[in-house]
Amino acid sequence: MGIVILGDGYITDIGYTSDFYSEMAPSHLAFSSLVAGCDPGGTLRPGRVLELGFGQGFGLALLAAANPDIVFEGCDFNPAHVAHARDLVESAGLTNLSVAEASFEAMAARAGDGNVDIVLLHGVLSWVAKEAEEAILQILRQRLRRDGALYISYNCLPGWAPLVPIRQLIIDIKRRHAGNSQSQIAAALDLLAQLKEGNATYFACNPMASVHLEAMLAQDRVYLAHEYLSDHWRLFQFSEVAARLGQADGLGYIASATLTENFDQFAVPANLQPLMAQTGDPILRETLRDVAANKNFRRDIFGRASRILSKAERREFLGQMLFAPAVPRRRQQFKFRGPLNELIGKEDFYSPIADMLAERFATFDELLALPSFGEHAVDRLVECLALLIHSGQVVPFVMRPTTDPEPARRFNRMIVDRARGGRLYGYLASPVAGTGIRIDDFGLLTLAAVFDGKADTPLAAARHGLSIITALGRRPFDNARALTEDDEAIEFLSARMKPVIEDDIPLWRRLGML
Repeated sequence: MGIVILGDGYITDIGYTSDFYSEMAPSHLAFSSLVAGCDPGGTLRPGRVLELGFGQGFGLALLAAANPDIVFEGCDFNPAHVAHARDLVESAGLTNLSVAEASFEAMAARAGDGNVDIVLLHGVLSWVAKEAEEAILQILRQRLRRDGALYISYNCLPGWAPLVPIRQLIIDIKRRHAGNSQSQIAAALDLLAQLKEGNATYFACNPMASVHLEAMLAQDRVYLAHEYLSDHWRLFQFSEVAARLGQADGLGYIASATLTENFDQFAVPANLQPLMAQTGDPILRETLRDVAANKNFRRDIFGRASRILSKAERREFLGQMLFAPAVPRRRQQFKFRGPLNELIGKEDFYSPIADMLAERFATFDELLALPSFGEHAVDRLVECLALLIHSGQVVPFVMRPTTDPEPARRFNRMIVDRARGGRLYGYLASPVAGTGIRIDDFGLLTLAAVFDGKADTPLAAARHGLSIITALGRRPFDNARALTEDDEAIEFLSARMKPVIEDDIPLWRRLGML
């Protein structure tokens, strides 16, 4: 493949992974702000959203499909990323999304007119040069409305501190390995694995580094190349990010988009919670939380409308929100992964919520009226909803006029059509919830059968699904074993497509996806 191609120190010879992050949906940002007791500002009913550095553009295109009443725009300097994003836009017929091939410096030079309600900056800050960082601040000053909000995610300290030598060794190998990014990351992983297996003292003295390397060995190599091979790689203290964003016309911290991190009882060891409670400085408090949880990645919301709401104001805003299930009722469970450990929800609180949402989408007021809650238990309901949303089982959305479902349905058909050709994306767009709903390979195969009129029974859908897989020269796998016999493969597929037909598809129809 020749020498790795770099664009000002960035990885450009391989495209970034295509994924969707629900934390970037406007309604999620609004709910996160309310969880923290802050004014949601422009996240509640945005008119325009800008993403800086959109990668492959899948998440941005999905949000545009799910929110046709919002204007979306994005910029990325990588031509391949922009081409992929434009292909998604054209194939799905999205008229509310425009993407530009441009550096942040070029975009900042164009100025702006303060017309953006939300700026999205996912996984960018830790991997850009100082000049690009300055351009980002300038774009925020130019484009973000006075009540606008910024979503920003980045690698942080102290969690990354023990892992710095891993990254530095990868960079040293890159500089001495005349190959492309994939061969460089493969060579680095091989050498790191040999060091660990040979009982290198670094790994013996840093158990976290050992665990981290094991995870790396199982991860997507394309993701790892973008994560570790860029010449620009910085680790931030939260206070440093907050100070820099304060220079963008006073952007202040609002909340974490990782909902569980807004609750000290989930995010901080019990014996440190009194220390958090008596720390009045919000910047220092977040720094202490990071140390208490050894945090290595943050998803923050900043805004100029970072006003603390009164209880009455917060209650009024919460009353404008609705909630819907993202997975069928029979698959919901009340065990949640928290920042520190697993959390177990009480059936008395969670089952009534899940039961009501299985019957109909419900407002905050309707859920609060359940016998388990009441006006005295607003905080309890907020906590329950936060955990259900964090676990991907419920989605929040804001009351709005009827939304045209067709862009999302075109987008979803496109995703299913691409699955037939072997290109798999893990989410579909919901125009009701304004966000993405996770779908696995079996769900995509089942929808292909539905769209082709071959899903009268799970067995019929399985036969059709096997024909799609076979046309790609592939076979279904059961626990890493290829199913070479058709009868066995059809039985396997039928068992997994049956719950999709019975449970998922009815829910997807309720969510406006089909």
